[in-house]
Amino acid sequence: MFLLVVVSLPALAQQGTALVLSGGGSRGMAHIGVIKALEENNIPIDYIAGTSIGAAVGAMYAAGFSPQEIEDIFTSEDFRRWIAGDLNRSYSWYYTSDLPDAGWIDLNLQFKNRFSKVLPSGVKTPVELDFQITRLLSDASAVAGYDFDNLMIPFRCVAADIDSSKALVLRHGDLARSVRASITFPFLFTPIKIDDRLLFDGGMYNNFPTDVVATDFSPALIIGSKVSGNYPKPSAEDVLSQVQNMLMSDTDFALDSAAGILLEPNLPKVNLTDFSLSKVFVQAGYDMAMQNMPQIKARIAGQRSAHHVDSLRRQFNARKQPYLIDSVIISGLKPSETEYVYRTLTHRKDKSTLDEISNQYFKLAADDKLKLNGNHLKLNPTTNLYDLYLDLHPANPFTLTLGGNISTRTANLAFAELNYRKLFREALRLKLNVYFGRFYTSALAGARFDFPGKIPFYAGGLIVYNHFDYFKSTIHFIEDVTPSFLIQNENFLDVYAGIPLTVNGRLEADFALGRVQNEYYQDNAFTRSDTADRTRFDFLQSSLCWELNSLNRKQYASAGARFKISTGMVWGDETFESGSLSSTRPSTGKFHRWAFVDLLWDDYFEKLGPVKFGFYGQIHLSNQELFSNYTSSLLAAPAFEPVPESKTMFLLNYRAFNYGAAGLKTVWSPTRNIDLRSEAYLFQPYRSIRKDADNLAYFGDPFDDRYWIFSSAIVYHTLLGPVSLSVNYFDNPEEKFFIGLNIGYIIFNKSILR
Repeated sequence: MFLLVVVSLPALAQQGTALVLSGGGSRGMAHIGVIKALEENNIPIDYIAGTSIGAAVGAMYAAGFSPQEIEDIFTSEDFRRWIAGDLNRSYSWYYTSDLPDAGWIDLNLQFKNRFSKVLPSGVKTPVELDFQITRLLSDASAVAGYDFDNLMIPFRCVAADIDSSKALVLRHGDLARSVRASITFPFLFTPIKIDDRLLFDGGMYNNFPTDVVATDFSPALIIGSKVSGNYPKPSAEDVLSQVQNMLMSDTDFALDSAAGILLEPNLPKVNLTDFSLSKVFVQAGYDMAMQNMPQIKARIAGQRSAHHVDSLRRQFNARKQPYLIDSVIISGLKPSETEYVYRTLTHRKDKSTLDEISNQYFKLAADDKLKLNGNHLKLNPTTNLYDLYLDLHPANPFTLTLGGNISTRTANLAFAELNYRKLFREALRLKLNVYFGRFYTSALAGARFDFPGKIPFYAGGLIVYNHFDYFKSTIHFIEDVTPSFLIQNENFLDVYAGIPLTVNGRLEADFALGRVQNEYYQDNAFTRSDTADRTRFDFLQSSLCWELNSLNRKQYASAGARFKISTGMVWGDETFESGSLSSTRPSTGKFHRWAFVDLLWDDYFEKLGPVKFGFYGQIHLSNQELFSNYTSSLLAAPAFEPVPESKTMFLLNYRAFNYGAAGLKTVWSPTRNIDLRSEAYLFQPYRSIRKDADNLAYFGDPFDDRYWIFSSAIVYHTLLGPVSLSVNYFDNPEEKFFIGLNIGYIIFNKSILR
């Protein structure tokens, strides 16, 4: 008998079937198809291990998700957004956003650290990815007692420990954080710390952990799903290939036929984060497993029915507790900064569900004064409720934003903005920006305080100088002292305060004090010795604005909506000084007072086939009176500027004191980053502003004129901003068609009366 036991020991030591899933980015969707085929054919999966995307898929299966549930999650549009680092617009609190600008890139300035600290540690900020991984896997961690052997299927996860330059096998702890560490490809995602170790993608040192399951589980059979390979030798011309080879060690992807079966589906090469072919890859993995199914079944000692596996899954999932959060525990902040976070979360209830706290969580994530480094949920054995741990740090106090626009027409701009942020129990932001260009020059200084709480609010002020030169048409940045046809200078102080009404909406009141000074000739017949007419308007304005905004981009949006209603009063003194060519009175003064209401609706609807349709509507109503002459009246009139290029031209037919406008837009996106746009607008003034023989202004008959705008553009959205080639038609007295190539944003500082 003793001899029989001794002879049987090797067989007893090797038990069960282990599944090993390699890294490989989006190609890892093939792993889901492999799992689906194995489960459908009653092949037991007794152990599972993975690296990178393989760790993510394997953890989901080990945590009690069915193959179909895993496929639904990984092939969803939501998952693509998580990977892209795009925060769901329903989570983005619009009231926290700053005014749009022409910025391309933000640089962190840390004067006490090396220059390398200026650069971001990751291209993408996976705020929602972190949150969703926590939501999907934290309850399974709690059921397993934070021991991966106690999951529905014993699991191993591989990450890379940068300090030791070795692979780290994660066998216990927080499952969500372990997976997040394993998928952290260098320079793509920000790294995280576990047990004070900075961890990156496990594929750096072990991209196919067959050795891990062999050591930890001694299985009788290993089924390996391989969707990756070692990188080719670096090219002298290809910097990316050089970086990949420096970071990633070669992995032995061989699997001894005596130890297991290697499944290697034939997959096209795609970008690591391109999940557009996910369903194709799932099917490819399924087909490869089915082709090898006779061989797999021949190597399996016993089968396990899908019904039995589903029963085990239901039993495991039944032990999961709903996410009821008792405490939020914050690390990385000073006491006053921590108080700011607690007031932002408004966590005052004894128990909160994860859904209840999610909106406030994403408000923190969108707060540019904080840096959210990670989160995790842990079941408290004393309360039997979850504690939410947040790792937060103040954002770098100084950031420098650079941008602008490069154009074949007049809208060449250089933009720079310096920001300073400081957290107390409230938050302070100071900023200073400048625009330089031949057409537009501007400077802005601003301050804003944010007061968190159950009903948060904000208050601030701006000092702005705007200079528009509509006559110059060259593409250079050099200022010319030659008299120009039309120059508009605007200086104002604006004080504002507001509150959020919804996630995407805010109510804001402001009060502005300023001066607009215009210099112009009534026609183009002038010389250097002539002097221009001048109109100065010193004004006060108070207004109230309610705005909803969920547009996905600050220029060339293709999704979301914007709805805005504003109303207010303007009081001001107009002073006119005639130039050497003026036929109007030498000088005049006049007091103006008017009320206005402005409504704007910009909406993109769901796709009809491959094309998305949009609607744009605007109504402006006021009792504003004419100014001293025709040109000054046009300059004082609100302008209809629905497309970017229209903001760079003085289009006299699209200015009126009262008007309605409507437009239709179509957007076809053959790829994620390319839009083909077509837009058509009708501008209907109530009474056009017209000119008599003495250059004085008068109103035309009601609804006597109407004007069209047509625009088509090819837009390529880069990481820095849009590159657009557009053809525009404006009902202009002189030139009507405009073709322009722009690299960047045609966005200006705030203007009060323009």
